[in-house]
Formats: sequence, C-alpha cells, structure tokens
Amino acid sequence: MYLFRGPASYTGQDLVELHTIGSPPLLLMVLESLLTAGARPAEAGEFTARAFLGGKLDLAQAEGVAAAVAGESDAQLVAAGRLLDGVLSSQVGSIRDELADLVSVVEADIDFSEEGIEFITPADAGRRVGAIRSQIDALLRTSVAAERLAVLPEVMLVGPANVGKSSLMNRLTGLDRSICSPLAGTTRDVLTAPLDLAGLQVLLVDGAGLVGGPGSHPDELAVQAARRAAERAALLIFVVDLADGGFVHCLDLIGQLPERPMLIAGNKIDLVPGRRVDACRDQIAGRVDTPVVTVSALTGQGCGRLVEAMRRALVDQRADVAGETIALNARHRRALQDSLAAVGRAESLAAAPQALDQADLLALELREAMHHLGTIVGQVVTEDLLDRIFANFCIGK
Repeated sequence: MYLFRGPASYTGQDLVELHTIGSPPLLLMVLESLLTAGARPAEAGEFTARAFLGGKLDLAQAEGVAAAVAGESDAQLVAAGRLLDGVLSSQVGSIRDELADLVSVVEADIDFSEEGIEFITPADAGRRVGAIRSQIDALLRTSVAAERLAVLPEVMLVGPANVGKSSLMNRLTGLDRSICSPLAGTTRDVLTAPLDLAGLQVLLVDGAGLVGGPGSHPDELAVQAARRAAERAALLIFVVDLADGGFVHCLDLIGQLPERPMLIAGNKIDLVPGRRVDACRDQIAGRVDTPVVTVSALTGQGCGRLVEAMRRALVDQRADVAGETIALNARHRRALQDSLAAVGRAESLAAAPQALDQADLLALELREAMHHLGTIVGQVVTEDLLDRIFANFCIGK
C-alpha cells in the first residue's frame, strides 16, 4: 500500500494505492471489499478532473493526459507530453495577459474620458492589437492538427514499371497483396497493406510504375492515381532494378515525383554479382543525394536494413513535427480561430476614424478574444465543456 498526502499528490487530495499480485480472483475480492466498505468506482477521467478542479493542472494539460493515454505512436506521445508540460498553456496565457493589459488601459480611457485624460491613443491601441493578432495567427499557422498525428503514415513504393515494387511489398508485409509478374504494368490499382516497422505502424502503398503503356488509357489513369498517392505519402521508396544495365537512367524519373523524404531501394541483388552491388550503389550515389539500401525482394536479403532505414526516416520526421510545434485538437483550434476573429474586429475598430467613439466596442471585442483563449486552459469553463472533455478519458484515469 502506498499513501500520497495532499497537496503533493496527483489530485491534490490524500490518495491510497493498493498493489497486489496480478490474480483476477484476488483483485475481484479486493474490489468487492472496498465497495462493501462504501467506496465507489471512479468515473471516466475523475482523477484528472479532480486534479484540474484542485488547480494541479489546467484544462489543456488535462487533455494532454488523455492524449498520452490514447497515444499509439511516438509522435502522439511527444505531442501529448508538450501539452502536459504546459507549452500551449504558456503561449495562450502570455497572449491573454497582453489582452488583459490592453483591456485595462482601454477601459480606463473610457472611465476617464470626461476628465480629458488619455490613457491610450487609437494608433497605439491598433499597434498593440495588431501584435496580438500576429501572435495568435502564428500559433495557428505553425501548429499541427492533433488528428494528423493519429493517422498512420503512408510509405509508397515508386519507380519504373517492372522493377519489383509489388514483390517488395509482398516481401515486406508478408502478404500476397500485389500480383507479381515479369510483364510490365501488372499493377493498375493503388494497393495498401499494414506494415510494422519495429513498433512503428505504417501503411505500405504500391501503385503503377511511373512509365505507363503508350497510348493505353487505363495505364495512364493508373499512373495518375499512383502520383496522387505519392503526394500524400510521408516517405517514398524509389525502387530500381540493379540487374538492368541501364538502371541509372531511371533515376531521372525522380524529378516527376513530389518533394518528399525518400529512400532508394536497389532491388534484385540476387541477380547481381556481389562485387557489382557496391559499384551500383556508388553509381546511384553519384547521381542523387539520397540514402540507398540494396535488397532482394525474392530472397529477402537486405530487407531488414530497408525496414530500419524507413523507421529511422519516419521517426525523425514525425518527432520533428510533434516536437518542434504544438499539436492542437479541434477544440483548441476553434477557440484560437474565434479569438483571432475577435481581435481582427478590434483591430478594425481601432483603425476606424471614429475610434474614440467606439472604445466600448473595442473593449468588448478584446474581452471576447480573452474569453475564447480562456476556454483553452479552463479559465473560462462550463459544466457541459468539462463533461465533454472528461467523458473521453478512460475509466478512473
């Protein structure tokens, strides 16, 4: 048994934790004894709700707890950690403080207008409102949608026709997802299959080769579909056939692809003499500045190295996205957008010729902006809002 005394505990209240062996019958006996003694099961998110109500966490940090529990990827956990550490709360709090300072000056100007005392000029008010608007706008522009981090990243196999993309997809996923044939143009549809990169879940995508059959309408449509899929991919794997003596010229097709992080998979090394593999890698390195992994889709040789290279590229990429920016959920974005709209209206009022006569409206819009920012951290809160947020927690967390 562990005793956590308030206010140093998670909720700020006295807490007791019971630790037992992992025996379901024993756990059931302990639970029944506690319920008989007057205890009740915790409601969804009740402990974190108590921490919020006790001032241990603000509302954005509480949502960080829920995001950490629900996170299924490194990027989601990093983003949740930043919420829990108060990164969003700090930025929102700073902007809200600036708005509060400005409101106090504008309202003082209203109160003493008949005394002939001027606390702030319209030009100065407009400048300060514009600076606040820029801060909110920058926060929205530089943040990412939390929902985006929940989507499995797509890794797409691209390259010329008949270089072994479909065989490589089947080898990596362990599924006969793609039809393999020595004939070019076998793959017409965009195919997907789940792939586990040592704990990182992705969707592996296979599409038509970049060179479609001349004059073939279905082939042209297949190539267009593959290029659209490439635009959505988080990582491209450009596959080349090292057994083809002219494989280096295929690298020119990279210019047709969207700018995305890329790896080159030199395939069919089972058909290339061992001493030639390094020479092929050097040839590719001399043409493009992209990491190269040599593999055999037929035997599986080198596929482990390719999986590791893919994982490393995606982890670095997604950690950068989540680690350097703030992930906003839909509630955060809506509150920031509403605040930005109110500040925009305040800026227009400050710039109007009759600004001195509209100081009360200016103060109203500034307070409206403060209100929306306050909902993010819980300084402005309703019972309905709390119910909606904590209903998404797992039981008791």
